[in-house]
Amino acid sequence: MSNVQFGRKASLIVSTGTQGLDLSDFRFTFRTTNSDAQTPNTLYVRVYNLSPQTVAKIGTEFGTVTLQAGYETGNFGIIFQGSIKQTTTGRERNVDSYVDIWGADGDEWSNFSVISQSIVAGQTPKQVITAITGAASSNGTPPIKFADDANGLIAGSAAGTAQALSRGKVLFGMSRDYARDWANKYGFRWSIQNGQFVLVPVTGYRPGEAVVLSSTTGLIGVPEATQDGVRARALLNPLIRIGCLVQIAQSDINQITTQQQGLSYSPAIATVVTAAGFYRVMVAEFSGDTRGQDWYVDMICLAVDVSASNQDQSVAAAG
Repeated sequence: MSNVQFGRKASLIVSTGTQGLDLSDFRFTFRTTNSDAQTPNTLYVRVYNLSPQTVAKIGTEFGTVTLQAGYETGNFGIIFQGSIKQTTTGRERNVDSYVDIWGADGDEWSNFSVISQSIVAGQTPKQVITAITGAASSNGTPPIKFADDANGLIAGSAAGTAQALSRGKVLFGMSRDYARDWANKYGFRWSIQNGQFVLVPVTGYRPGEAVVLSSTTGLIGVPEATQDGVRARALLNPLIRIGCLVQIAQSDINQITTQQQGLSYSPAIATVVTAAGFYRVMVAEFSGDTRGQDWYVDMICLAVDVSASNQDQSVAAAG
């Protein structure tokens, strides 16, 4: 492996506002599920041997959880940030107690935000989606902010050249439903990642460098082409985000040819595997143990054609 993937590093902080509690020095295990499925990402973390006083603060005095992971001499960053939804305490053995923390990312906006607003004639698609995400909910749910690259993606897509609304319209209902309708109309998938509203073109990807995955840069085992996409496992890397590009050599991927009525064909390979090796991350599940072996990211990726896009096509090594 690359020397920049040496020396694991992790940070676990529970907080509310400017007050926080750093649990990084304790042993903890974690598992996150991140996807572009327009449903909240989730976190499960088990922290060992906390004092009863500290346990009592988690989920009551402190309601936000931030998990960062990576390497002491390499990439290190946030892989989950969200609200604490549930805690459980217990013991694995007489000398080892634990507290389990379940967290969700953006679930308040996704599940509870209701928009009640009139959009006047002349509004552009960008102004419409900004109103959907930025309007205060009628039930008090806070608005959500765009990810930094969202404005550029809108400008470079069909939404950026679409005509303004010819007449006004009234928006009343779940904000997520209006966001989904807008995304379907203009060719996007949306999701909430670490508290930000992320947009990814259906046939594209988020701007930025591709993470190269090979046996020397963290790829573990052999990726496999399936009907859901290319499934791969790598050493944990915080640069791997939903919608980002990864590059895996075609020769490194197991491909399956099916047979029907005596005829061989491979319908999935043409769409799942690409000769250039560029894939968009649709699912990223991070797992780790600060005192154990686990330190992985499991991905499901979809092939994209970077030659057909004006987006950044630069490539960087994983780590």
